[in-house]
Amino acid sequence: MKCKIWGARGSHPVPISADTIRSKIATAIQRVRPGDLATPAHRERFLASLPEWLFGSVGGNTACVELLPDDSHSLIFDAGTGIIGLGQGWSSQKGSEQHIFFTHLHYDHIQGLPFFTPAYNPNFVTHFYSPRSDLKEMLSNQMKDPYFPITMEDKMSPNLVFHQLTGDGITLFDTRIRWRELNHPGRAFAYRADYGGKSWCYCTDVELQESDFHKTPENNAFFGDLDFLILDTQYTLDEAIEKYNWGHTSFSLGVDFALSWDVKKLYLFHHEPQYSDRKLYQNAQSAQWYSRRIGGDRLEVILSVEGSTIEV
Repeated sequence: MKCKIWGARGSHPVPISADTIRSKIATAIQRVRPGDLATPAHRERFLASLPEWLFGSVGGNTACVELLPDDSHSLIFDAGTGIIGLGQGWSSQKGSEQHIFFTHLHYDHIQGLPFFTPAYNPNFVTHFYSPRSDLKEMLSNQMKDPYFPITMEDKMSPNLVFHQLTGDGITLFDTRIRWRELNHPGRAFAYRADYGGKSWCYCTDVELQESDFHKTPENNAFFGDLDFLILDTQYTLDEAIEKYNWGHTSFSLGVDFALSWDVKKLYLFHHEPQYSDRKLYQNAQSAQWYSRRIGGDRLEVILSVEGSTIEV
């Protein structure tokens, strides 16, 4: 089972500006010494000494994650702007069906859908899933005048199938998928997927509560024995206190939560749009230090980076 991050920002997209690139170059130049340029080996050693945030970017697209239970099937979670790149790279080799699960319908989780090209292909079937009964209406509403020049009904493929999720789970491609409502304004849901003895959870847009830590049978069934957890960790602790009831979690509380449930890998997600790459990597380092301080080597803490593919 693999997971690919197509978009990890929260709230709104963040374009990479010329000033950002210039600042990264300036920071690298300020560190270089004449001896660092003497030979190819010296130059490679200098590059290896630079902080990771100077290379590339964490990314500016909003939430979209692809779960690949095997080499032949794909499950998509959320349709933020990250889904645009996913759609552009889609081919019939990946199958003629897309399966898209929505955590909720805030803009940063649906704004890429009108630009998801496979949904316009009449040879493809696109399945949409949510516990909400009004999913079709809500997605259609963002593609109407005056918000968008074409409508979902008139221009997208006639093969759009809407599924309201009920009961205790569904199975797709031998993958068991379950959902759970979260503490977030306007309702949001987490998803858990189990396949081939591996467990994965996508839990974005949540303000964790004390009750989420309780060792109840319901909590244990959803959060127990997780190999991989993608979790909303948008804020620092100070910000989370200041923005109480905004529906997001601090990275320190996220570490507490993952350790409480013996998660193996925690991916920090739904990045604050005002944070630079430098700030995000600093937050990740702080989360890693905090995790080692209170949990030893029990938990691996990783920053979600757009474009990365991870083995679960």
